[in-house]
Amino acid sequence: MAADPLVWILWRRRKGDLDQMLALTTALGWRHEVKRLTFHPPDVPALANLLLKSNSDSLAPPWPDVVLCAEALPSIVARKLKAKSNGAIRTVCIGRPAGMPDAFDLVITTAQYRLRPAPNIVELSMPLSAHHGSRVEQDYAFDGRRPLIAVLVGGSSFPDVLDGPAASQLARDVSRQAEKSDGTLAVMTSPRTGTDAIAVLKTDVIAPHRLHLFGDGHSNYREVLAAADQLIVTSDSVSMVADALETGKPVSIYRLPRKLNLQWRLAEWLHVHAAAKPWFWLAPVKWALDRGFFEISAERCLLFDRLVEGRQAAWFGTPAPRPDPEASRRDLDRAVQSVRAILA
Repeated sequence: MAADPLVWILWRRRKGDLDQMLALTTALGWRHEVKRLTFHPPDVPALANLLLKSNSDSLAPPWPDVVLCAEALPSIVARKLKAKSNGAIRTVCIGRPAGMPDAFDLVITTAQYRLRPAPNIVELSMPLSAHHGSRVEQDYAFDGRRPLIAVLVGGSSFPDVLDGPAASQLARDVSRQAEKSDGTLAVMTSPRTGTDAIAVLKTDVIAPHRLHLFGDGHSNYREVLAAADQLIVTSDSVSMVADALETGKPVSIYRLPRKLNLQWRLAEWLHVHAAAKPWFWLAPVKWALDRGFFEISAERCLLFDRLVEGRQAAWFGTPAPRPDPEASRRDLDRAVQSVRAILA
């Protein structure tokens, strides 16, 4: 192993995953190269090496010390690279790899991915944050009534729904919350907030408030988080909940309505009977799961329930505790130590 290890970051498309991988490599202090991968359809992880497009970044030797990934198709490519290097490469996956997690030297995961405990699996309380300890360059100009309640609004993310009616209920609920405390709302939308939800928020938030629309001028996101006295986050976004918890201020998670279609119900049934406690006659399904032909959806509420049980956050409508802002630092330290250990 070189004195200064080299990490290849296999990245496909999700910025949140790239942020986590960069946060980890930065904390490690190792050299890294981001390898952008693109794939032909269909989106079947097990076929990733066949679907890899020629315009992807080069994956030729000399090999790195570590390959880091965080999405299903890149995780299959990572396994192939380890085989090509005759096992010299160490593979690390953030989240959940496609197929069997025991094919990786290390999996750094969180509760929503529902992985069984194993020697190569490290479960953190929250995803790795790219913003831990980041300094806010500009103050949020606010001279209204305190408390200032930041409302971080995401969007529809299956199975959570944020359409017009759901946005209207959200507006009424957070307005009542502000009226109870005689405070002011800072409502912030995100790239995923739909036009119907935005239109409703413009008209249905009746408490004293400011509405910050994503893409409409300078983003006040970090400034609002720093200035807020308490925060409310919609349940579609793990990353926004992580950002809110890092402030060390009370955080409430607003449970959006859900549409559990037949596909979701079937996936949950398969998780129980083909993955968690497999039935013998579902052995072909387990075989397909283990090889990455399809995946079981993550369940965000499992992570949020864990945070509520640990008194890091609360579901909206119940008193919110003050979280421990150093929890994310401890998670990052655990992740760093785990990666260093596989190269020791």
